[in-house]
Amino acid sequence: MATHQRQPYSGTERKLIIAIDVGTTFSGVSYALLDPGMVPQIQPVTQFVGQSEPRGDSKVPSIVCYRQDGTVAAAGAGTDPEMNPELAAMDDVIRVEWFKLHLRPPHLAPSQEFELQKLRSFPKNKTPVQVFGDFLGYLFQSTKKYIMESESWSWNSVEKNTYFVLSHPNGWEGKQQSQMRKAAIAAGLVDKSEALERISFVSEGEASLHFCLNKKPILRSERDGILVVDCGGGTIDVSAYSQTIKGKFKEITPSECHFQGSIFVTCRAKEYFEQKLRNSKYGSSHEIEAMARSFDRITKCTFNSPNLPCYVKFGGLNYNDPKFQIRSGSITVVGSQIASFFEPAIQDIIRLIDGQRSKSTIIIKTVLLVGGFARSNYLFSQLSSHFTRGISITRVDTTHLNKAVADGAVSYYLDRYVSARVSRYSYGKTIIRLFDPKNPEHARRESTKFMYANGKYYIRSGFDTILKKGTAVFEETQFRRPYQPLFTPDEFSQLKEKTTRLKCYRGEAERPPEWIDLEPNSFHDTCVIRSDVTDIKKSASLEYNPLTEKRYYKFDYETVILFGLTELEAYITWKENGIEKRCVFSIIVSAVRSKDRSGVKQSSFMMTELVSNGEIPSAIKCSLDTE
Repeated sequence: MATHQRQPYSGTERKLIIAIDVGTTFSGVSYALLDPGMVPQIQPVTQFVGQSEPRGDSKVPSIVCYRQDGTVAAAGAGTDPEMNPELAAMDDVIRVEWFKLHLRPPHLAPSQEFELQKLRSFPKNKTPVQVFGDFLGYLFQSTKKYIMESESWSWNSVEKNTYFVLSHPNGWEGKQQSQMRKAAIAAGLVDKSEALERISFVSEGEASLHFCLNKKPILRSERDGILVVDCGGGTIDVSAYSQTIKGKFKEITPSECHFQGSIFVTCRAKEYFEQKLRNSKYGSSHEIEAMARSFDRITKCTFNSPNLPCYVKFGGLNYNDPKFQIRSGSITVVGSQIASFFEPAIQDIIRLIDGQRSKSTIIIKTVLLVGGFARSNYLFSQLSSHFTRGISITRVDTTHLNKAVADGAVSYYLDRYVSARVSRYSYGKTIIRLFDPKNPEHARRESTKFMYANGKYYIRSGFDTILKKGTAVFEETQFRRPYQPLFTPDEFSQLKEKTTRLKCYRGEAERPPEWIDLEPNSFHDTCVIRSDVTDIKKSASLEYNPLTEKRYYKFDYETVILFGLTELEAYITWKENGIEKRCVFSIIVSAVRSKDRSGVKQSSFMMTELVSNGEIPSAIKCSLDTE
């Protein structure tokens, strides 16, 4: 296996990196030991708790079975009744599948074809985040057991120095990352006090790119663009990249995420069985479920041609109903019908590829397919036959596509091939503007006029864009915005903290409108930030307006946001005696004291509850802005 020439670990302490990819249908875990002076090697976990025998399998079903009281009866490999007789003997077991999709952002709702029944099968006292946490706990215990049994080094040597990388679909943002971090804490991966430091995130598209670059090093010399298409169980994630310098890559178009993964092929098959057999003696929900499971496990994976019939096994040899093409426990389905189950996914992937190529200013000639769904020969053949000129559809490693994200997530931590990403939306905040009665836009909004602390009239509903959609941002690129909040003496004396909202514009315009009320449904609260302003108050100046005879306090500071990371960072700066001070802050649920880079204690910031229907861009960690 060709790998890239990774450098020896230069740290002084042994570390363990564990990447966990919780997929909609299957999950995987990979890890790497960082030993001083040694070259890190990425290893998959190939044995999970509940497997009847060692199988060398690097994936496990994303399923949790609960008792009626909400306790876990089985998870992962242990949820197969054929392999777990004890589970089969239990009454009223609640089987929870596809729980990952519960965490999706509201604007990424699946189509009407989505089978909601499986999303409703939750124990009454369990939330999606809790189920996610229960499954993370299972994967972590399996990983720990596997390492202790297969590695020569001691788990105790890394237990307090283990770092986790959690992957997620391209369309997931800060709210989903926050929920995953909460689940990881509940699962015992890390203590709450260390969660921000020891848990990081990467998109499935970016993790897949890292996997491909390690599997096929020649890609690192590709001069044209590369499109990575991660075909998973629930989502199709597409990400476009081009090389910059020295093997580094940058995102060249906003990544995309569509709910058209392999589970929807099974959903369409199940719907077909329900319609076809509604008047058959084998049309009960039990038999339909058996057909759907058989189709999912065997037929979907082996289907190759619409010209040949398929046989879906679901019962014993005495199951016969010739009128409905059922013989000896199998139902015959013509190949063209099977092909129709795939067709919406194929057409959606084609549209995504065409769309990414049309948006890119760099020619894209290479499309890399990864993910469990990409193992389908029929899917691959249909895409290959469609794109016959000027583009190559490639599967980098057909035997290990299902572990691409887990391996790639470890590589993301070690190699950091991607140095720039493209903003999928525009971000900014509401602002007030000095009222000008001669300005038609101001006159139209005169009803929002109010007197500010300086005695002048201002109007609301302005929008200040901090980051424009489609902007390519390198990791160290800073976006700075100056702000000058004003306070009356009474307000200033009582001021201890300031609350603000970061907003996201999801409309169609290339640049957000300057007034929120022009497209009120296109602006969404991203997060609510509460900030302690005790230290910043020291730098406030007392001002006087002779025209209004008003005294007021004014702050001068800048908000600085780094959008170029997978989990973004932010801080504010202000001047004290001519010296710039800064305060780093992050998405947390309780107030903490922080230090600037010189070690001097600075202001603390607390992010409160994320608003419903609101997300933060891939890991914006906060901003302190004024209303």
